[in-house]
Parts: sequence; C-alpha cells; structure tokens
Amino acid sequence: MSAVFKETGLQAQADSMPPVVVVGTGPVGVCFVEELLKRDPEAPVVIYGNEPWEPYNRVRLAGLLTGELNLASIQNVIRQNKEHQVVQHHNCEIVAIDTELKKVYDKFGNEQVYSKLVLATGSKPHIPNIEGIDKAGVYTFRDMNDVQKLVARRVRSRRVVVLGGGLLGLEAARGLQKYNTDVTVVEHSTHLMSQQLDEEAGELLREHMLLKRVHIVLKDAVKKVVGDSKIKAIKLNSGRIFECDTLVVAAGIKPNIQLALDAGIAVGRGIRVDDQMQTNKEGVYAIGECAEHREKVYGLVAPGLEQASVAAYSVTGGKSNFKGSQTVTRLKVAGVSVFSAGLTSEHEINSQLRRISWSDKSGSSYRKLIFNRSRLVGVIAYGEWSETQRIQDMVSSKRFVWPWQIKTFRSEGSLWKDSDNNCVSAWPSSAIICQCKSVDRGTLSNAISAGCSSIEALREETGASSVCGSCKPLLAEMVGEKTIEKEQGSRTLIWTAGMTIALASLILLAPSIPFSETVQKSLQVDILWRDGLLKQITGFSLLAAAVLVSLITIRKRIKSVTLGAFSKWRVLHVIIGVTTIAALVGHTGMRLGNNLNFYLMICFMGIVLAGGIASGAIGLQHVIPRGTGKLLREMSMWAHIMLLWPLPVLLGFHIFKSYWF
Repeated sequence: MSAVFKETGLQAQADSMPPVVVVGTGPVGVCFVEELLKRDPEAPVVIYGNEPWEPYNRVRLAGLLTGELNLASIQNVIRQNKEHQVVQHHNCEIVAIDTELKKVYDKFGNEQVYSKLVLATGSKPHIPNIEGIDKAGVYTFRDMNDVQKLVARRVRSRRVVVLGGGLLGLEAARGLQKYNTDVTVVEHSTHLMSQQLDEEAGELLREHMLLKRVHIVLKDAVKKVVGDSKIKAIKLNSGRIFECDTLVVAAGIKPNIQLALDAGIAVGRGIRVDDQMQTNKEGVYAIGECAEHREKVYGLVAPGLEQASVAAYSVTGGKSNFKGSQTVTRLKVAGVSVFSAGLTSEHEINSQLRRISWSDKSGSSYRKLIFNRSRLVGVIAYGEWSETQRIQDMVSSKRFVWPWQIKTFRSEGSLWKDSDNNCVSAWPSSAIICQCKSVDRGTLSNAISAGCSSIEALREETGASSVCGSCKPLLAEMVGEKTIEKEQGSRTLIWTAGMTIALASLILLAPSIPFSETVQKSLQVDILWRDGLLKQITGFSLLAAAVLVSLITIRKRIKSVTLGAFSKWRVLHVIIGVTTIAALVGHTGMRLGNNLNFYLMICFMGIVLAGGIASGAIGLQHVIPRGTGKLLREMSMWAHIMLLWPLPVLLGFHIFKSYWF
C-alpha cells in the first residue's frame, strides 16, 4: 500500500534547516502546527498520520455515528497559506525514532531528519482482559475506522451491549439505536459518567437514557463473551446473561507510548514531559493524550490544546510553562447538557470540602458546588445553565463565594441574580451606563461601532468612566476586556476602607469608654464629653468634616466643576471620612446614646460602613471578580446614599435639642 502524500508550499526538507516533524494528525497535532506557524511562518513542517484520512475532529465522531453530522463537518484540516512550508503524510505510520541521529522512519522504510520532534500519538482503546473478547462482533469506538465499522454494523444488528457508561459509551449506545436496535449499557461503577458526575446527576442521566429506550446495568461488569467464532451473548460477574450480536468496548483509553518506549524516551503511564512539554531526549516533545505531565495523563482535548501552544513556544525558543490544566467537561450527552469542572470525582472530594446542591422540582436540572473554605474548587451540573462560563472561571481561580451568592444558589440554583447575567449590550439603548456623565448604552454602542475598542477609547469619545469610574466593569464587558485597570489611588482606598470598617465596627460592638472614677488623675479623657465647650468643639468639628466630605458631590454632579481629577477628590473624601470617625469618638466616647441620639448614631455608622465597603470594592476592582465587585459597589453605594437622606433631619433635631435644653 502506498502512502497518501500531500504537499503544500515549498519542500519542507530544506538544506538550511531540517523540518519540525509532528507524529499525529489528531486535533492536538494540528493545533501544534497552526500555533507553530503563527510564531514562525517560515518554519518547515512535516506531519505524519497513521490513518488514510485527512485530519478530523475526533471529539465529534459521536455525531457522525448518530447521523447528526457528515464527514465534511468534522474535518480539521491545517489552516495555512501558500507561504507556509507544510508537508503532510497520511496513512504513513512512523515505526521508529533515532534520537541520536534525529531521524524518524515510516512503515515504508523511508527516513526523515528532524530539527525538533513532537509526538502527538494520542491513545488507543483500553481492552479489558475478558474471556472471548477477541471474537467477531466485538468493536471499539475511538477513531474513524471504528465509526465506519459501527455504521455498517448497525443496519443488521438487533441486540447491542456497550461496555462502559462514560461519554463514548453513551454516545455509541445512542448511535447504534437508530434502527430500533435493543441497546444495553453495562457500567461497573455506581452511576453513569462517574469521572464527571456524582451519583445524583448520574441517576438523572440514567433516567434520561431509559426514556430514550437505552437499558442501563450498573455495578456490574462483563465476565465472558459467549459464542463460538462470533459473539452470541455476554455473561456478567453477577451471573446474568444478555444475548447480543454486537459488543462495543468503550472502557477507557491507554496512551500510545510504544514508539517512545522503543526509542529510549522516558515513559510512565504516558510519555513523561516537563513544563515545556519536552521529554528526557533533547529536541523531542510530547503533547496530548500520550503525554504524562507531573504524573498526570489528560484524557480530554482541551488540556492537549494548551500543551500544543506551550510546545509551539518551546520549539521556537520562547518561554512558556504548562502548569497543569483544569479538568473541564462541557458537552451534550444524548441531548442533555452536562458540565463539570475542578474537583468532582469521589476520590478527589474529602470530608473537609463543603458541598451544596440544588435541583429543580421537575428533575430536569441539578447543580452542585464544592467549596474549600468558601472558595469554589469544583462544580457539577446536569441540564442547561447559562452561568457555566463564569462558574468555570471561578473554579479555575478558586474564587471566594459570598454568603449572599450561596443563599441565591440554594433558592434559585444560580450564583448571580438575573440582572447580573444579562449582557450589557442587550440593554435598551436609552439605559444609562455612566450615571456621572449620563451616557446611555446606545451612545456607547455607536462609539464601539465607530472603532472604539477599549475602555480608554470609550472614555475619550463619550466621557463615560471619566469621573468616578464605577461603570468601568460595564464598559469592559461591552468591549470584551477581561480585566479592569487598577484605579488611581487604589492603595489609599483599600487602606482607608479597612480602617473605616474596623473603627466603625469597634464603635458599634465594643463597650463605651468609661468615665474616670476620680478627678485625681492627671489625664482625664472623659473631659471631652463632660465639658460643654469641648463637646461643642468636637461636635462642630464633626459637622465641618461631614460638610467637607459632601463636597465630592459637587465634583461628581456639577459638570462645570472640573478642578482636579475625580480620583484625587475621592481619595480626599475617604481620608476626611476617617477623621470624622475620630471626631465622633471624641464627641460621644463611643456611646450610642438613646432615642434620637441612638438613631442618629446608627444612621451615621451605616453611612460610614457603606462608604468603607464601596471604597474597598473600587480599590480592589482589578483583582476581585467583576460580578462580585459590581454587586458590592451597587449595594454599598445605594446604602450610602439612602442613609444620607435622614441624616440632616436627625442632625438638625440633635443640635436643636442640645441648645434648647
């Protein structure tokens, strides 16, 4: 059999530099080639595949089996232009590597010199040690050849058993059921998709599969394949016998490491690599399902694509490290959305991790959050959930989940209110985004259409975010920026916020400063609130500080006032705010008072606490989650403003009462 040969561009085997050789035409190998060409468009590349097909997306093979997709829709050809030097060999297996001479040898006896070698050999199906497993009628479900055999088989098959209740097993079951074939899935675990789901979600999936007329057998395994030359039945460990004419083995994968092992490259479960994806042999790299990084082999495509990008940097002399990848599953199983991220399997979750779950009354949705000291480390979801992208980011960063978010999740199954999930770009055009400058969404959208692609550009064009900056998260969402710039004076805002909250909490919770028991003491602090003159001085000092603090409203609301940057006014505002607390201690001795005085103190302390929280949220907006920062700012600013309204009335009555009596 001759090799299918495809050449694009110039001959890759240039005299000046041997090519980069890639073994494997799966999604990870193709991704590496594309990433390499981005960084070095002139790099010569030779890529080998052991299948007679042009590169295709293995992840979508289930759709091909079920008939939902055709061959063209799963193709994954290398994106290149005429300047690139890429030679592709299909149906041309590499059978040997010489790491000393830096050569690879194909099954036809041809040799190829390489400058760098990237192994993306993938994996093969795991075949359990079962008596009779080699009989006719036993298939695997892993590549295009398997799919073709199963498509041809399903026309005449009447009873099918699928060994394995993972993703591939369930998709194979659905695909082979097309012609009213009786299909049974056998899974040794307690529930389906045990690597991604817990028992509750697995049970919902089992019920869904039963509605699709797929039989499920749990906590059992195939012991023997019964038949002469071809399969007639399978016998389980429990002793039950199921008649069948087809057995599909979907019991996991094994990394393809034999090629590396024969070449003296270090292997374990997979081909061992460091953080740059390099093996123990200079110039040899491994990526994808065949690679073992820090004693872990990833059986998913997403980590392999990350590894491909890192390897492309390394091959071209750049610096990039692969520190491991978060395990994320986001897919459709027999028409149902399934999502998991982080720590989800039973052996990863210990008693120290807190778990909170939610399910709707109809049983169509189930969600579970796993926490480590209030930080989100894992999530499982069955059914549609619009928040999965934000949840995945929280799990990846191990973000803190606030008590009110947990409360919302317990009652509604969401961490954010509906208003927080709405895309800003979908708001009405008249909706005000920047309250300070009265800039609406329509104005901002027009500016973006005209070419403004950053917060800074929108600020220059419309004036939005040029005053207090509290609308920056909304602008960032509109232009697609993932991070928010650090606010000017953020360190001062954070420190004063901490001091304000601490001092206000001390006044509210700590006992008042006692009066002196004797007048013989040289230092009598209580004279501040016993002496009428001193009490008036501290009182009017407090009033003056409050008036100075309120001047920020002039800078913020009156557009003609532009003296100094607003960020400097805000820093001065919070500093004076801290001094008002000191004046308050001198005026009251930390006594909350009674009746009118009590309400005045509570109102004032509420304003101070709300202001401190708002200050901290603004100062930390570049490091805390956007949704959390937005919620903190909105809640604290509203509390700050609402509590200001009764303050003048209460303060007026307090002054009137003091002088009247």
